[in-house]
Amino acid sequence: MFAGIDRSQLIRLLVRGVLTVLVCGLLAAPLAAIWGLGHAEITDYLGANRATIAVDYTGETRIDLGPLGNAYLPLSYGPVGLTLTIHGVVEPATGGSLLSTQTLQSYLNLYNDPAEAITGIRDQLVTSAISHAVVAEIVLVLIMIGWTQRRHFLSARLVRMSRTRYAVVSYFVVMIITATVTVAPPATAPTARYPVTIADDTRFDGMTVDSQLLADVLDRGVKGVRKMAARQNAQIDAYVDKTKENLVNQTSKIPSPAPGEQMIFGISDLHCSLAMTRFWKVLVSLSDPAMVFSSGDDTMNGTATERTCVVSERAIAGDRPFIDVGGNHDSPITERQMKAAGATVLDGKVTKVDDVRFLGDDDPEYNPPFSTDRVQERSETEEQLGKRMIDTAAGRNVDVIMVHQPAAGRVVADAKNPPTKLVAWGHMHIQEGPYVNTHEDGSWTVAMQLGTAGGVAPPTITSFSTPFSTPRTSADGYFFFRDLETGLITGVQPVHCLPDGSVIIDNRIPTGDLADLPAQTRGRLGGDEAAPNASGRAVSPSPSGTNAPS
Repeated sequence: MFAGIDRSQLIRLLVRGVLTVLVCGLLAAPLAAIWGLGHAEITDYLGANRATIAVDYTGETRIDLGPLGNAYLPLSYGPVGLTLTIHGVVEPATGGSLLSTQTLQSYLNLYNDPAEAITGIRDQLVTSAISHAVVAEIVLVLIMIGWTQRRHFLSARLVRMSRTRYAVVSYFVVMIITATVTVAPPATAPTARYPVTIADDTRFDGMTVDSQLLADVLDRGVKGVRKMAARQNAQIDAYVDKTKENLVNQTSKIPSPAPGEQMIFGISDLHCSLAMTRFWKVLVSLSDPAMVFSSGDDTMNGTATERTCVVSERAIAGDRPFIDVGGNHDSPITERQMKAAGATVLDGKVTKVDDVRFLGDDDPEYNPPFSTDRVQERSETEEQLGKRMIDTAAGRNVDVIMVHQPAAGRVVADAKNPPTKLVAWGHMHIQEGPYVNTHEDGSWTVAMQLGTAGGVAPPTITSFSTPFSTPRTSADGYFFFRDLETGLITGVQPVHCLPDGSVIIDNRIPTGDLADLPAQTRGRLGGDEAAPNASGRAVSPSPSGTNAPS
């Protein structure tokens, strides 16, 4: 291809080509950015309503409420505004009225902490804008590069008509027109605007609508949301204060590791519970575990507006590591938000956090928002997920395997000599275990189904657990005690918060005695060598704390 071209000529051609691409890229960047931003669009949920959210250059935020009219908020970034098209309310799969406790409190969540909800939506819009801008950049760069090579495929007459000075003038004309259209203030609204006076001095200050009927409806609605927010926040504050008082009265029982042990705190199925998020943060601060993990279902619906739940849950651990795996109520959005908050999100690979090796992956099933139906996110069953965890962990000296559903967790727990010291799952909102699978070499694996950390009860027609609910059933968290030399889990200590505000700190449940561990096994576990395959039998601790067949 380069026959007859010497080295210096080849270098000049390469330099010229690179410079051409760079110049074209720089010239295309402003137009691509404007295009990408103006075409950013996502579909998410606002409360129980599915909504399309698109960026525009109107300099305000317009909320299209269909036949009711439009609401307008003075929220913008310079000329950049938003258009929110609100679609129908999702029909609750559990039955009952669309204006149920669940849907009303979904809107309340937006009102009570809109900043995090807006941040979640903004992050999604930024991702959409970048993807559109990249496509536009590539197309514009190719067009510009094609123009520089026009003499190879255009006639001499057309080449003369497309001289450089004409192209430069055309580029600046396009830039001026684009900038003028983008920055210029929008035309005056052709319809009358009615202020929503009840929104003054609230988070919706300055709201106007183009329908008198809508103004009256929103006036009444904002009053109701104010009252509900105040009432629900008061209930949460009272519950948290009561549980904190009950916890402080049991300071001597708060779990702590013995010499040579490490303490890990684990939860599952928090489901955005604001009250329990606050309580667990207090407990972690008092007990000071080495790290905190969650085996999934951090949110209710996995939407961008639930970012406040994700950020608050990550904060439970404080400056300690937080390890997470997605559940069937979480989504890729949840996982991205967890990572952005500083959590370690497991993705099917062995991940070392400090001196602890974790393995896990998000659930292959997903519940669409406000639905009990499940869809497959990937072509893998729960059982296949469990088998993949076993295969991946083999020979890797894994300490903790985390999955969400029991169908995956039990595959690991019931395997011959599971290649992990601890396997934890949740999903059922009921504690089962701990179970101990004893290996032939004298070591063991602890398996446990974690209860719901949010105290979330199964929904009924008249009762829903929501982020603003206090626990409707026992809210459970677990301390796992890990021997630093061998990595074996020597005990589990559950903590329960009851709906009446009682705090129960169980006695530590022994799961293995290091004194019975053969010296050869102890020496091997102290290094990085993996345990050999061996059949084992599953046992669970009896109420007295000794092991009995399950």
